[in-house]
Amino acid sequence: MSILLNSTTRVLLYGVETPLAIAQCPAMLKAGTVIVGAVTSELRHSETPFDSFTSSADALRHVGHVDLAVTFSPPSKAMATTFEAIDAGIRTVVSMTEYVPVHDALLMRRKARASGALLIGPNSTGILTPRQARAGYFCDDVCIPGNVGVLAKSGSVAYAALSEMKASGIGASTIASVGGDLVKGADYRDLLALFERDPETDAVLLLGEVGGDDEEQAAAFVREHIRKPVVAFISGKSVKPGQNAGHAGAIVTGGKGGHAGKVTALLGAGVSVASEFSEIVPLLKAVEPRSAA
Repeated sequence: MSILLNSTTRVLLYGVETPLAIAQCPAMLKAGTVIVGAVTSELRHSETPFDSFTSSADALRHVGHVDLAVTFSPPSKAMATTFEAIDAGIRTVVSMTEYVPVHDALLMRRKARASGALLIGPNSTGILTPRQARAGYFCDDVCIPGNVGVLAKSGSVAYAALSEMKASGIGASTIASVGGDLVKGADYRDLLALFERDPETDAVLLLGEVGGDDEEQAAAFVREHIRKPVVAFISGKSVKPGQNAGHAGAIVTGGKGGHAGKVTALLGAGVSVASEFSEIVPLLKAVEPRSAA
């Protein structure tokens, strides 16, 4: 099985007129994603291999049920398209957009929570269930199907880990990126809970990085709620306080968000933490399922 996305998930797109979407939409279709249409006012019907509509309401009238929305909208429109998707009743929204204003991201998160929707992102790399469907940038080339759920902020780190896993014969059930911004919708805890309930996920790989307290919150959640084995790797061991490591959220400030604190919290929760990237695969091979509480 998988979480959030599979070969039958019905996907509606927003922002397909953007350069990133123009490049990604054919790849998503090739991967098996069931794209039922796109909401846009800037493309003619004939310019896409799927139907385009001027509004979410119009789209749903024609295509029926939609399970998941993917938004490639530019930063100035990211909040509006997210709101429109949620108001249309779509319960999972993946926001690929980078540089979303912090205030907009706060409103997006509040809107999703108040509506009972799951917002992945903004600044997410997307979701991939290998050999079934992709919603975003992750691709089948670097991974194989399997029973390890993969959670990440950074797409680059996830790609590297998946490549190492594939070379060792370890496959993934679903790969999901929560995004690298400080303000995001879903966090590790939301997706850990989904993997815990997925009968085909036997273990979880959590790929974190310095900055914020997502990993510390994940550690507390694992301690209380997760029985499946969790392996983690935290990027940014050499990042100095005040130095940004790429993502907007990957910065250590006020003595918080550092590498050592995250590792300590995860180890205290019973998570197997790789001190070096090369240790991820051996730890995945070594983990044993936890006994039920």
